[in-house]
Amino acid sequence: MEISFFTPTINLKNSNGYGYAGLNIIESLKSLGHQVPYSNPKSPVQLNFAQPEHFKMHKNQYQIGYTPWESTKIPTRWIDMMNACDELWTTSDWCANIFNDNGFNNVKVYPHGIEKIWMPYRRKEKEVIKFLHVGEPAPRKGGQMVVDAFTQLFANNPKYHLTIKAYHNNTTRIYNNIIDRNIIGLPHNVYNNISIITDQISDTELVKLFHDHDVLLYPSYGEGFGFIPLQALATGMPTICTAEWTQYKNYLGPLALKSELIDSPWPFPHEGKMLEPNYKHLLEVMRDVVHNFKAYSGYYFAQASKIHKDYNWIQLTDNAFQDVIKKFS
Repeated sequence: MEISFFTPTINLKNSNGYGYAGLNIIESLKSLGHQVPYSNPKSPVQLNFAQPEHFKMHKNQYQIGYTPWESTKIPTRWIDMMNACDELWTTSDWCANIFNDNGFNNVKVYPHGIEKIWMPYRRKEKEVIKFLHVGEPAPRKGGQMVVDAFTQLFANNPKYHLTIKAYHNNTTRIYNNIIDRNIIGLPHNVYNNISIITDQISDTELVKLFHDHDVLLYPSYGEGFGFIPLQALATGMPTICTAEWTQYKNYLGPLALKSELIDSPWPFPHEGKMLEPNYKHLLEVMRDVVHNFKAYSGYYFAQASKIHKDYNWIQLTDNAFQDVIKKFS
């Protein structure tokens, strides 16, 4: 079958979530024997994978709108385009519930998958336990909370190290205290056990970065899906991550991070409420993972192969498109 795929051209690269997922969707459809032209008005069906304001509607074509979201209120500018779709898809049960609460019913969940390059790697106890955070400079991904928690627990302790992998820019800072919040300096300039990486790296280098670290810290206020924690889990890395928005919370196990809904700290673009990670709980699980690292390492490595099975891109894509293919076959 021919299934047209549309996303703005800026997304046709794997350096952002839409592009990374989109390329995997296209390759999965092709592996299943389908033709996937770009924005072809003659195709019977089009998958619009973008923020809804950018959906491209062709006349007399069945339109699927597929988009994630991170807060509890759908932007007003999206609503008309979402209503114009024949079907609405999203990336997680959390997102589907948000869409339902905003008046959109019968939303299909098509989760993202994991590639084979994120191979499981057994982490062993070493002299230095290395924490990793990936997500800067997006504030909702919790980079500042990671720095605050790490420095509170392990400041300048040579037995622990934190690496912040940023996309070009890092916004985290060291502050004098939680009240005044006067900036002292950049984390890696103030503490000798923090590193910042801002260079863009290849997928192969990113996998190696994950394999070289022991624990992922991801106290995010909300994700449309959350590739980064799933990638860490797929390698067998103990992963401390906000649980409520994840599609894969069963795999977070004992390191699932508590949260509560609060008014969004970033009302534009994220209107409504978001999930604030529980800082006290973050400190607790960070202490626990270092004290019991051998047990946690074994636990998360043991489940990694099942994650690859459950989040196989081709299988997820086949499941998602079965009804559409029947409709037009």
